[in-house]
Amino acid sequence: MSHDKKHNDPVKPLKSELKLYRRHGVELYLDGSPSKPKTIARACMIAEDGGYMRDYTADEEGRIAKVNFEHIRELPKNRR
Repeated sequence: MSHDKKHNDPVKPLKSELKLYRRHGVELYLDGSPSKPKTIARACMIAEDGGYMRDYTADEEGRIAKVNFEHIRELPKNRR
């Protein structure tokens, strides 16, 4: 039995969501730098010492204009 990578790709749902944002003219950033859906999705999947928080910026009409994924580090257990 062969395994199809596309069916087991954990980044696919997020990557698809981000591609849809881009089609609607939303700018995508990773830690403040312009980025692509695939790069952001992979970074979110491999983040070891924390995760990524989305920061949404709206335009004048209140529509999402920009999404920035900011890396958030977990506090060490002794600092929680």
